[in-house]
Amino acid sequence: MTGFSLTIPVLREMSNWGPNDPDISRPHRLAKGIANYIDLDDATKDEVDFFADRLMDKLESALMYFQLIMADDFNDRNISQKRTLYEGLYANLWSFYKGRVQNFIVKMGWNINFAFCGNKNFAKESTSFLNDNPDHREIISFLKKQRDEWQTNFGHSRDVAEHSGDYRDGTSSYDTPEDAKRLFIQICSTAETLISYFGSYKMEREWNVIEVNPKSTVFDRCERFTIENAIVTNQRNKK
Repeated sequence: MTGFSLTIPVLREMSNWGPNDPDISRPHRLAKGIANYIDLDDATKDEVDFFADRLMDKLESALMYFQLIMADDFNDRNISQKRTLYEGLYANLWSFYKGRVQNFIVKMGWNINFAFCGNKNFAKESTSFLNDNPDHREIISFLKKQRDEWQTNFGHSRDVAEHSGDYRDGTSSYDTPEDAKRLFIQICSTAETLISYFGSYKMEREWNVIEVNPKSTVFDRCERFTIENAIVTNQRNKK
């Protein structure tokens, strides 16, 4: 009887990116750029910067699993090995999004619990957020769309994976390479949107977050957002 064997390379080595890998540093660069110009007291700025760096922890681990899923020998692995790799990828992506991204935003002074609450409480929690932040209705609409399109189903899948493991009711397990790439894109794209949106309102007035390539994903080799001085923004808009 052959025992279970799963070889996972050292994380440091697997953090080297190939041409088909996601650029996991992109959300981190965006968050660090915002942290550089945050208009808060020094102690809070240090906390924001610290939690910007924590974004990379989970994305580095997610990249490791993603590379193994996309490797040429992936189909040679047994079912248990494949399941372990998908579980590792999705656990880290969900922790990045629900935990690390939320922590970064909270440290800037926002309460975004409504973004991750259960469906039955979303209307109540989002209304409470709007009562405190009446000019931010657009972010409620954006998050409602994300919840409807992918977040609720993916979150439920994570609950099943972490508890019962019972997918017999039709809960998605997302165990295909195509799902792995799609969710990497979706989660990082949503994270970048939230980081840029909430961060832009906490930055010094002379600095802006500009979306320069709206369709760019972490699999493209160009930035979706850039941070620039208001003088540069005004000059560009006059052209």
